Amino acid sequence: MKFTYLEQPPNKWTFEPPKVKRWVESRCKGKVLNLFAGKTRLMVKEFRVDVSKEFNPDFCGDAFEFVKTTDLKFDTIILDPPYNLRKSREKYQGRYIGSFTKIKKELVRILNPGGRVITFGYNSNGMGRGFEKTEICLINCKGDHQDIIVTVEDKTSDLRQNTIKKKVDG
Repeated sequence: MKFTYLEQPPNKWTFEPPKVKRWVESRCKGKVLNLFAGKTRLMVKEFRVDVSKEFNPDFCGDAFEFVKTTDLKFDTIILDPPYNLRKSREKYQGRYIGSFTKIKKELVRILNPGGRVITFGYNSNGMGRGFEKTEICLINCKGDHQDIIVTVEDKTSDLRQNTIKKKVDG
């Protein structure tokens, strides 16, 4: 597993600092879903989802509703939700994402085989079963700010298909 360490002063918009932006862009492949897009556009084939029209997303609305109802497929999914209530207030006037677990379960359906998920947060949990962590990046925000932990994971199996197959076979 590869480890990357970046020092970057804190920024309200994760992808605005050039080091972080370049690092993320270099790990994206194919069609990219930026699920909590914010204002910074990445230089990749990006489909942007955000609750704020101000950021000009391709889909403006709730992230869970999008992943639950879309028929689109992606090769890379970037997850950069508000990490806590303070961030939610800062970026989205207090609107919170709800159950992140529900969103992650739906992502398996819209991620192509061999696809990749890049998750930002204060922990390294990532996607879990059916995925292999290939890289971790620690972004040191300096001062009294928490570090940001980024996991890069590649899809190794389709959990939905495996569950259906077990029910049919078992």
